Amino acid sequence: MTDVVAAIQDAWTELRIHRGRVLMSLIGVTVAIAALTASVAIGELARSTLLVSFESQSGRAATLSVNMWQDQQPGGDPFAGPGAPSSADSLAIIDAMDAAVERYEIEYSSVVTDAQVMFQGVSGTQGVGVQGVEPDYALMRHLSVAEGRFLIESDRARLAPAVVVNRGMLAAIGGSLEAARTVEIGGATAVVVGVVDRGMQDEWPQAWMLPRDLLRMPDASGPMSYVNPPRLEAWVPIELADDGKRMLNQDLTGALPGWSVDTQRSDWQAWGDDYDPLLPLQLTLVGTAAVILLLGALGLITVAVVSIRQRVREFGIRRAFGASRGRIFVAVMLESVVGTVVAGGIGIAICIFAYRLPVVQELLTQGLAGAALPGFPMAAAITGLLVSAAVGALAGSIPATIAVRSKVIEAIRF
Repeated sequence: MTDVVAAIQDAWTELRIHRGRVLMSLIGVTVAIAALTASVAIGELARSTLLVSFESQSGRAATLSVNMWQDQQPGGDPFAGPGAPSSADSLAIIDAMDAAVERYEIEYSSVVTDAQVMFQGVSGTQGVGVQGVEPDYALMRHLSVAEGRFLIESDRARLAPAVVVNRGMLAAIGGSLEAARTVEIGGATAVVVGVVDRGMQDEWPQAWMLPRDLLRMPDASGPMSYVNPPRLEAWVPIELADDGKRMLNQDLTGALPGWSVDTQRSDWQAWGDDYDPLLPLQLTLVGTAAVILLLGALGLITVAVVSIRQRVREFGIRRAFGASRGRIFVAVMLESVVGTVVAGGIGIAICIFAYRLPVVQELLTQGLAGAALPGFPMAAAITGLLVSAAVGALAGSIPATIAVRSKVIEAIRF
């Protein structure tokens, strides 16, 4: 350990003595490491953003989607559309789904019922798409609540149903959560408990409420409304997805005679584990950064080789005082490694500083739900440091090989 610390200290001393040369040779490395770190960080952030987008549309891995339809429509509500189940049928389906979830101890699940009902806004009556969902749905689909809260279990006991709205519907009913605490929707008075922010997707009004509350609305089966059959979404471990599909299919088929049941994975990873939509982008970014890094390393090697030839006397004197070839090799190579690691640290610091700038944060969050970005990817910083050390070792090995060939007689001649 003492020899290692001594070698690093010796390398740092040499860098301080030759700081002008070192500064000139490491500018390119600093820029290259900054570019490489930025490319890895952009790739990680883009992958994270795209993953959230996929999961918000189709669910997390692995999400099982159970869809149902009636084999023969025996009739339903007087104004129900073709194929639409009656409210009693829908409630029976929900009961069967709840029983299956409880039987198989599924931790995260939600019954989902899509509907179109009328609501009373400030400019008159208009239609709104309403989803009847369970409290787990927000976690399963990355629904970010900007104000108030999402649906919770205690909302099941409310006399007035709880409803969560998006920005588009909030603007239609009053513009703020304080000004619009209740809304006439589907012929019932609902209490607005939260506002969901989905970025650019919030132009049209949409609302979320518990499935049973949605089905009990007086106007849910009216002439201007429709309610689709309930479906079940269950978030299960990936290794249990195949068994889960089979068991849910069998269970619900037996519990609901006269209904066809189809259970499939709906999450994006169902397309295949090898699917990576961002791989071409990240390879392009890393390839560009690698070219910049190569140019910076070539400049570092050139300056180092020229300077080594001017330090023949120094290495000869070291050999005269008993320094081994290995000690000289390590010392010269560590000069390059320490320098590139310091340059890499500066480049990474520049990336982190730029990432925290408000203008960059605003640029990266355009069109996204919520305005907060995650922290700077640690993988990008670690990759930058490791690559800078590797480049330093590679670039330092060439001048170090030249240095170990120095002889005492050459020191006397120079």
